[in-house]
Amino acid sequence: MPVTTSSQSFTSFANGWLIRHRHFVEQLACASSLDETNRITLQDQQFLVTQFLSHCLQYYQEKSSAVSVAGDNVFTFFSPPWFTSSYARLILWVGDFKPSLVFKLTDSSVDDLTRHQRDRISTLRAETRRKERDVMRDFALVQQSVADPPVMLAARGVGARGMVDGEESDLEEAMEVLKNGMAAAMNDADELRCATVGRVVEILTTSQAVKVLRTIGELHLRLRELVGLESE
Repeated sequence: MPVTTSSQSFTSFANGWLIRHRHFVEQLACASSLDETNRITLQDQQFLVTQFLSHCLQYYQEKSSAVSVAGDNVFTFFSPPWFTSSYARLILWVGDFKPSLVFKLTDSSVDDLTRHQRDRISTLRAETRRKERDVMRDFALVQQSVADPPVMLAARGVGARGMVDGEESDLEEAMEVLKNGMAAAMNDADELRCATVGRVVEILTTSQAVKVLRTIGELHLRLRELVGLESE
């Protein structure tokens, strides 16, 4: 009986999640305008915003669980098979979209921000960029630790003469440090992604939030559909 890896299990989850995601995007598109024809109320919009945020949070919770047990497959989440299109790879940042991308999507979706909202978003944008740099700094330190001379010498020994003495143990320890560090960096990045979207929504009115989440949802959907990750 074939063994199912964590990345394979997550891909299976993502297929079902994508179907629900498409349904949410359709609802957000319908709720983008309040008028008498679609009969969508402000309360309906508020409920939809809450449901969509919970839906997105579920994705990252499942991903976090998969990464925590991924072992060697943790590397798969940095170049995931569910994001294999050339366009998707252009925006990949620690395995997914860069948190500050949310601000560009907000700018393109909403044209009626108040001065107070713009000021708050500007402050949040600067804070998010600082945190992005923190994530990348920590990630770089993990990569640097694996590139230290003792580890590199042990790694070269695999092809040159095989492992001797404690070199195999050194290399295994270094790879474990790398995997754990990469998993931690991805979890930090995912937390920042979720927090950024949530905090932007807090600044917006409900109708503005619907427009922004629709844009975010459509981008995510297009990236997934470009790679054919569909169950229909």
